[in-house]
Amino acid sequence: MNNNNHPNAAAVDLFAPADRFVSASRLYGRLHRWWLLLGRYWWVIVLILVLVLGPVGVLSFNSLPAYESKARMWLTGRLDIYEGRLYTEELINFLGTQAELLRSPAIQGRALARLRSELNPDLAVLLDGGGRQSELLHKPKALCKRLFASGSTSSSNAPPRFPFDVKVLEGAKSSTLELRAIGAEPASTRAFLNCLMEEYLSFKKESREKTSDRTATSLGAEVTQLKGELEAQQEKLHAFQASNNVVFLQEQGNSAGSYLASLNKQLATLRTELRLLQSLQPEQWIETGHKGVPAGESLPDPATEKEMLASLAEPQLELFKANQQMQLLKAKRDELSRFLRPLHPKILKLNEQIATQEKLVQISRDEALKQLAHRRQAIELQVQNLEAAFKEWDAKAIESSRKMADYEQIRQNLQRLQTAYDKTLTLIQTVDVSKKVEQENVGILEPASVATPTHRVLRNMAIALIGSLLLGFGLLYCIGLFQDDFASLAELTNQLCEEVVGQIPAISIKKPRRQLGVEALEKQRFEFLEAFRSIRSSLLFMSNGGTKPKTIIVASSVPEEGKSTVALYLAATLARANSRVLLIDADLRRATLHTFFGTAPRPGLAEILNEEISFAEAIVPTGLENLALLPAGEANRNPGELVLSQVWPGFLAEAKPQFDYILVDTPPVLATDDAASLAPKVDGVLFVVRGSFTSARMARGALDALRQRHVHVLGLIFNRAASSPYGHDYYQRYRRAYRWEPKETRRATALAGHSAPDATGG
Repeated sequence: MNNNNHPNAAAVDLFAPADRFVSASRLYGRLHRWWLLLGRYWWVIVLILVLVLGPVGVLSFNSLPAYESKARMWLTGRLDIYEGRLYTEELINFLGTQAELLRSPAIQGRALARLRSELNPDLAVLLDGGGRQSELLHKPKALCKRLFASGSTSSSNAPPRFPFDVKVLEGAKSSTLELRAIGAEPASTRAFLNCLMEEYLSFKKESREKTSDRTATSLGAEVTQLKGELEAQQEKLHAFQASNNVVFLQEQGNSAGSYLASLNKQLATLRTELRLLQSLQPEQWIETGHKGVPAGESLPDPATEKEMLASLAEPQLELFKANQQMQLLKAKRDELSRFLRPLHPKILKLNEQIATQEKLVQISRDEALKQLAHRRQAIELQVQNLEAAFKEWDAKAIESSRKMADYEQIRQNLQRLQTAYDKTLTLIQTVDVSKKVEQENVGILEPASVATPTHRVLRNMAIALIGSLLLGFGLLYCIGLFQDDFASLAELTNQLCEEVVGQIPAISIKKPRRQLGVEALEKQRFEFLEAFRSIRSSLLFMSNGGTKPKTIIVASSVPEEGKSTVALYLAATLARANSRVLLIDADLRRATLHTFFGTAPRPGLAEILNEEISFAEAIVPTGLENLALLPAGEANRNPGELVLSQVWPGFLAEAKPQFDYILVDTPPVLATDDAASLAPKVDGVLFVVRGSFTSARMARGALDALRQRHVHVLGLIFNRAASSPYGHDYYQRYRRAYRWEPKETRRATALAGHSAPDATGG
């Protein structure tokens, strides 16, 4: 197949912003769903309001009169009179910690005890919860506690009720604390709030004093320990000084260091000279005096080099002169040998002189070797003496250094202990002073005000109302999360792939008293009838040039979805358009269509499938022109087996030429297998989905069952589509302007003075 015949798919821009129309539609769809959910479960919110507001109102109206007094505390400044802070508190959440202290039962108990000691006996009785009025007013509260209490613990074991309700609030963007006390008597409430602030400051002072005492005790023990260690270290220093001369040790160490440096220098020079003598021959001494020491040897200082060369100068000079004379004689002989014969007297004389000179050279060389050996022996002896002296003085220097290190360690330990001892004594003095100096960070900014009556009833009712609404709407939200029904046409279109051919609004219809006729049909509401006319148009133009469906089953997934009503009024609407329509009640288990026409339930389809009667004998005329009814009949065997009869295809083939449309009302698909067994023999199925009722899981399961049997689903009918302010039915906006009525009805309405419309919208 040529792919060029297909239109090119539009490219999708993944980075394009979301369409605002799609977003608005989704928003309205969600609002529509929640509006319908609220309309269905409004009684839950009302029930929660009654259950919560009732007890709260009773307890609030029967409670004792309350008086409220207010005071403020602030973070004061103080003089920092010490170099280091000794008593500090956590400053990361300082005000929060102080607020918790004021809320603590310990501080409030102290304030209450102080208040009892200052007040007269009459007010003390009120603080203890006495009096006939208090006893009567607390009975409802005790009753509620017993009703909602858990366990079997008796109320006699419960702690006594605190007579004041204290609230501590932190100031926003300020270092202040606002205190509020609510009580049953104005004077005692104000006095209690003042006692609370004073007891808080007293508690802080006592805490500081206790902390100072503990710190002073700990520092005292530390001073005693440091004093003992300091005395022991002083005795150790005195003993060392008594057994050692510190000044002599210092001088001895300095002189030993200088002497060892001198010995080390001499040893280095002698070792260099010894290595030089061991590596050179006598003939090389003259060259050494001119060229220096070989590579890798350390160079002696000029004085040592001069002394060494002077000791070897005389033998070396004799050897040098003899070698030079011998070289001259050899050169002269070589010169004469060019002109004279070897036995010439001059040549012979020169040979004798050369031999004599060689003997002199050997004698001079032997003498130089003797001098060189004596020199090496002398240097070796000097090196041994210097090494022995170096070891002796090195041991003395190490011993002196060790004693000086011990002395320095003792002295440093003594200084450290003395410093710690002095600092600890200073800390003890500072702690004693800080214990007596006032250094509170929090002070009273405003004392307790005169207690004024509080309107606790309105506050409690408002809190209960807000809490009830939150609880109710939260419960509705949870209910909505577990519901998967279809609230709007958009949800149905998004969840199911089949085409929606019609939408029927959720309105109350008027059932005919005797049988369905023209008058009964015309009395239905305008939008209801227009919805079926829209479905009729979809069926009329569904063929699109091909064969239009004639045999149609109207089915649903579960009962109570309105498929029978849809089949009835769709058949009537088709008949009103001059189409010959046969309405078949194929629900052999719960037949209902015959009740709308006032006919007998039998004979009918069951007798035809059982081959008891013919098709023509079972057809029943109705009050509507072009509309015939085939009742369900009475099955004498299981309807599930009866619908599998081979009579059903022949019956449809016989009825098709006589009618333009054959509508079949069947049982729900998921309830029985009747609809799935009858559907493959017809042209198509109209699947009814009830708004806010049909589960998406159920609808998918029913459609899958039909697809497995290769049934052609013509489309979906969205029945009882509820409207809301966020999803108006498209008939409501135009029903007044485009509603048609017969002339007689309009004339009667005009004579009635255009009174208010009927409750059903008729």
